[in-house]
Amino acid sequence: MIDLGLVSCYLAVMLMVGWRARKGTPDSYWVAERRYRSPRVAASLVATIFGASSTVGIIGLGYSRGLSGAWWALWGGIALIPFGFLLAWRVRRLEVYTLPDILARAYGDRVAIPGAVVIAVAWCGVVAAQIVAGALLLGSVSTLSFQASVALIATAFTLYTYWGGQVSVIRTDAWQLALFVGGLLVTLVLVMQALAAAGHTGPIPPDLLAFPVSERFGWYELLVFYPVIVGMPYLVGPDIYSRVLCAVDEKATRKATLAAAAAVIPLALLLAVLGLAIRIHLPGLAPDSALPTAVAELAPVGLRGMVVVGILGAVMSSADTTLVSASTILALNVVSPLVERRRRGSPFPADVQLRLTRGFVLGLGVVAWAIAASQGGIIASLLMAYTVFVGGVALPTLASFWRHRLRIGPTTAMWAVLVGGGVALMAEMRNGDALRWALGQRGIDGLSRVLGSEYGSLLPVLLSLLVLVGGGLVAREAHGSEEGKGSR
Repeated sequence: MIDLGLVSCYLAVMLMVGWRARKGTPDSYWVAERRYRSPRVAASLVATIFGASSTVGIIGLGYSRGLSGAWWALWGGIALIPFGFLLAWRVRRLEVYTLPDILARAYGDRVAIPGAVVIAVAWCGVVAAQIVAGALLLGSVSTLSFQASVALIATAFTLYTYWGGQVSVIRTDAWQLALFVGGLLVTLVLVMQALAAAGHTGPIPPDLLAFPVSERFGWYELLVFYPVIVGMPYLVGPDIYSRVLCAVDEKATRKATLAAAAAVIPLALLLAVLGLAIRIHLPGLAPDSALPTAVAELAPVGLRGMVVVGILGAVMSSADTTLVSASTILALNVVSPLVERRRRGSPFPADVQLRLTRGFVLGLGVVAWAIAASQGGIIASLLMAYTVFVGGVALPTLASFWRHRLRIGPTTAMWAVLVGGGVALMAEMRNGDALRWALGQRGIDGLSRVLGSEYGSLLPVLLSLLVLVGGGLVAREAHGSEEGKGSR
């Protein structure tokens, strides 16, 4: 009861913070009024990154794979470095509200609207992963069933985000990050003390200490699959961009991104080490339950609740960011342009857009709740979301920053979104049955030889790239022939 009381108090405080911010302006709800400097933005970035995937998820990967499990977040930290130097200041300079706003400026609504829909669909899976992680943590300090824990966590996440929006998120991310790091260090100390008390002196399986690759994680995953599917959302991601757009200026954006990269890399290694230590002490667990089980068995009453609060803070900071980002995108980049088109260009009032955003927070929260209740795998949920997002939106968005040089037009970008996103959805529906039916056995065998075992995730990206390159070449040739005619 003491541990559950501490967690309940934490959730109550978070709901109070959201409630007090409920009367904010549209700009405060969408971009926190763009007034935060690099330390606060960097803390918010790290807190957003270390959600379910980088707490329960990476510790689970460290438990099952060993040190090579750290690559899930290591590639994210590595990707933040070129993002900080090349893209972060470009994103902030645009003064937009969402990632699809960038698509709309570059290519128009016929690209931005399908891109926004793809993002919303994908990010429901990301929010669901955070809910699953939160439910597993809550289960370590209570007797609630998994479904009841999912319901409670989903309700708390959704209401907090519904009331507060981005301004409440960025205000609380710094101390939620501090709680997370504290909870992580306490858990590591508890596990190491348990190992010492048990007198563990046996050899650790060499495969678990292998780095950068191991028997469970090879060069294909390290150099092909992870950089594309896991690293790309750090270069082009609506949650990452939502943090950048809250910065006061371009200089603060660059500093915050590079500082976040410097923090993510060592924390990723620390999480994998913790997962490995838990495996040595508590073998035979399901990977996703490694952290909750270790906390439940090793932490004394009172401290157990504090540790769960700390790690739950990281999960919540990621969940609220992804939920408000997806909801803002649906309101501003799907419904608003369609309504304005029907009203023949008459602008959609900002206060109506704000109410619409809050409505989507509730709707997407319910959808994510349903996904979390039916699918318990954290990494599986995130891979599904990343595959759909990267396949449909990442490359057209990345190309938009250099679209004039690349000769990428609206039609080319639209087909890249539709083809990549459509094939990604086929790859994820019913465990890929739709894609296997469309390609046939020969097609599947050929793709497996060329793209490897993760062909279903890589094929959408490859097709999106081919559409962009092909469209750019056609446009370049057409431009060259027009210049030739003009010279004659």
